[in-house]
This record gives sequence, C-alpha cells and structure tokens, in this order.
Amino acid sequence: MADYDPAPDAIDALQTKTQPQRFAIARLLDLNGPALEVLRWIVEQPDCDRTTASMVFWRLLRLPPENPERVPTLDIIRQRMRETAYGEAGIAWDGLEAWDRTPLISATAGETPSGLFGPFDGETPEPATHAFFDAAYEDQDSFDSLWRKEPYLAAAADWLIGKSAEVWMAAVTELYSGHANDLYGWMVRQPECPAPVAGQIFWMADAMWYSQGMLGESMEKPEGVYAHVFELLDPILNRWRTTGFAHSDLDFRGFARPAQYRALLSKFPGKADPLQIPTGLLDPVPGRKPAAPRLCDDFNFWCIKCSFGGLVPRPRAAAVREWQQGLKPHAPEPASGWRWKDLFRRRPRT
Repeated sequence: MADYDPAPDAIDALQTKTQPQRFAIARLLDLNGPALEVLRWIVEQPDCDRTTASMVFWRLLRLPPENPERVPTLDIIRQRMRETAYGEAGIAWDGLEAWDRTPLISATAGETPSGLFGPFDGETPEPATHAFFDAAYEDQDSFDSLWRKEPYLAAAADWLIGKSAEVWMAAVTELYSGHANDLYGWMVRQPECPAPVAGQIFWMADAMWYSQGMLGESMEKPEGVYAHVFELLDPILNRWRTTGFAHSDLDFRGFARPAQYRALLSKFPGKADPLQIPTGLLDPVPGRKPAAPRLCDDFNFWCIKCSFGGLVPRPRAAAVREWQQGLKPHAPEPASGWRWKDLFRRRPRT
C-alpha cells in the first residue's frame, strides 16, 4: 500500500458532496501532493462558487513561490475568475486559515482578479465532519492522509470562536475525558482566551503530577510523558508572565490546588519549584461563579464531544435521534477528583 494514491478515491467521494460540503472539506486539506490534486479538482467543477475558489487561491498563494505544484491551480482560478465562471459568492468565509487563524487575503498579491478579495457573504457551511454523516466509511478513510488539520479539531475550534468565557470554561470541562489536549493548546494560544480558562486548563493538566515527577527524578529538560504535559503548561506559564490572557472575572479557584502544591514542594527541601508558578495562577483571586451552560443542547457541540470520544453515531438521522434523547436535565460533572494526567495519554482513535 506504499504506492496508494488517495486522490482518486477522495475525488470519487466528493462527487456526491454539495458545494458547501466541498468548501468545508477544502478548507482543511493539506497543500501538497495528492491533496493539491483534490483541491484542483474542486475549483474546476462547474458548480464551484467564488468563495470556495477564493479560499483555495489564498491558501495556495501562501506556499513558497518556488513551489511549482501550486502554479497550475492558481492559474486555473485566475482564468475562471476572468471568465466569471464562478459567479457570485454564496458561502460565508472570514478570510482566515482554519485552525491557526492566519489572515490569508493580501493587498499585495500582484495581478489578482478583484473578485478574489471578497467580501464573502452567505451561509456558514456545516463542519467538514458533517459531510460524512451519510457516507460510506471508506469514503471518509480516503481523506485520512489528506487533512492538514483533523476535521473534529477544526470543528471544535470553529465552534468556540466568538463564544463567551463561560462557554469556553464549560467546554474544557465537557471535553476533558476525550483527551482534548490539542484543543486546549489551541485555546491558550488564542488572543481572546480568558485568564480563568487558562488557569483552569493549567491545573487540569495536573501541574502537581508534573512537578512531582520532575522533583523526584531530575530538574533537566522534560522527556517522554512529562514533555507532552509541558507542551501545554509551558505556553500558559510564559503568556501568564508576559502578555497575559484576556481579562475575565470568572472564578477558577475550584480547579487550583495551592495548598496541595505547596505541601508537595515542602517534601523536596532545597529544590526550587520547577514551574515557578506566578502568584495569580497559584492563588487565584475570588471571582464570579461560572454558569453551567448546557453545551450539548447544541447539536454541533454534541457531535464535537462524540468525536473526541472517538465516535459519532451514523447516519445523520441516528445522530439526531441519539442527541434528542439526551436533551433532558442532568447534573453537572464534578469539578474535582479527575485523573488529570490521563488527559495526556493518547489512546487509539477508531
């Protein structure tokens, strides 16, 4: 299977997708090799709209100029734009790269047809994950090696954008059992990440467990599982000490463990705190008690949570039915007593 080319199978699968579904998929595809062949096929289709063509154009334009693979697709888009073959934009797009949110549209793009600059108004497509609700499993498998970013992660990030600090905090709690450390890392990198959410994630990453391992074994550069944990703790600590996080009056004291942490340090006299936790992170100030929004009342979030657990019921009708069955009062999950370190022990996805 070393010579397997997934592009033909992926293109066959795309034959049955709507234009909004193709947009959602194209937004997450890689930008080289077989994925580039799939992107070219998408922009050549008679029903491809201007938003999709523009999104692919700006994504490819970010590639290094010496990359020859991008040129034919860019030329096709420019030519079809001059021929008005794409018509009007019918899909909403913010002009940003998925997941990392890099601005793509540049005013210094040279000879670029004006229509490629937007605006891109219309309906926001469903997440790319939804495009496979009613598809055969092999149709989805053909995309496995083509993604730049896994669709379930991009869906979670897209869902969080623009939501309140309370929703972010609730999402961290809801997704903890799904090994969501990649998403948590994305959250703490966002300019709008609230400080209480960063503090919540920090303590959920089990700073005590990490420090105990470092103090008991060595104070050198962390390796193995410690390094994986530190990939999340370190950016929180660095940002907390420098630029800081977005202000919020939410209370995250229920997640912090200052007394237990100090007790741990006292067991290793003469050794410094490996993390040097800033005061506001170690001893959070009192704040407003967060609400407990019922995130899974939103079908899209329910699907995201199922995806982090490794399974979304299929087909769509079955997913909707199971989601509706869960729309009943429920007690919130506990805010303590979790096995935090399990967040960072990856398990196979099926």
